[in-house]
Amino acid sequence: MATVETVLGPIDAAKLGVTLSHEHVIVGMGEDNHHYPWRFDWPATRANAIRELREAKAGGVDTVIDLTTPDLGRDVEFVRDVSRESGMNVVAATGIWRDVPRSFWARDLDSIADIFVHEITTGIGNTTIKAGAIKVANDVGGVTPEGERILRGAARALKRTGCPISTHHWAPEQVGRRQVEIFAQEGAPMDRIAIGHSADTTDVGYLESLLKTGVYLSMDRYPGSPGRPNWEQRNETVKALVDRGWASKLMLGHDYAPAPVLAGSTPPAPSGPTRYLFVSTVAVPALRAAGVSEKDIDLMLREVPRRFLTGEAG
Repeated sequence: MATVETVLGPIDAAKLGVTLSHEHVIVGMGEDNHHYPWRFDWPATRANAIRELREAKAGGVDTVIDLTTPDLGRDVEFVRDVSRESGMNVVAATGIWRDVPRSFWARDLDSIADIFVHEITTGIGNTTIKAGAIKVANDVGGVTPEGERILRGAARALKRTGCPISTHHWAPEQVGRRQVEIFAQEGAPMDRIAIGHSADTTDVGYLESLLKTGVYLSMDRYPGSPGRPNWEQRNETVKALVDRGWASKLMLGHDYAPAPVLAGSTPPAPSGPTRYLFVSTVAVPALRAAGVSEKDIDLMLREVPRRFLTGEAG
């Protein structure tokens, strides 16, 4: 059996269990957590993250793929400590999100790949924590020239290491078409790529056109937000794709991160189950009630993430 890199080291892929495809443990917009650490209550932030992940673990989630990049305030040592205390497997990511650093704008594409490869094969920062996925992102307006450089560098890193790519994409504008086109131009293996935030559209024809190229879809951002499909609509899209025979290429998730606690503030009291459990406690039971089989649910929650992370067939 193949192994998968986590923040606590490699684990047997058979131990991944129920896996959420697109999550975060901590996010620092503008990298505020690194630049202005005095603004945060770190003991409370850590305790809250541990509490939520423990709750998710007790609720049946075994692994989260943490797609936090440097421009989202990635802190793998924080995540390592939270993973150890909570018992949750956490797969860390290399790559770049939407805020492409200026140093990447003119960097040679192979040099971009070198950075990602180093974090996959040697470690992130000054740690030995290795990335198990590559994150890239393109949003409203499509793939910018800077974003395209990241896509191409990621594709080259995938080809050199076998580490899979998971994307952020703006589904309402069908930005995934351009992402797939660029990956194909680079000769990247499509069966090692997941197009993320795909449940942000209800256009089943568009999503099926992506699936026909060989990629996976991360049907995440449950339970939805204003101006985007709600969870019921996301479920309807998932079921439509399952009914068309695509369960073996779909993964589920939330794109959730517990909020950091600001210094001097009172940590919010839990108001219900951690959002890491929305898929398990709300979306999946509703999919069952709508006629999605246990086999297909198991595929989406267990087998597909394992195949995505390892490259192994079913």
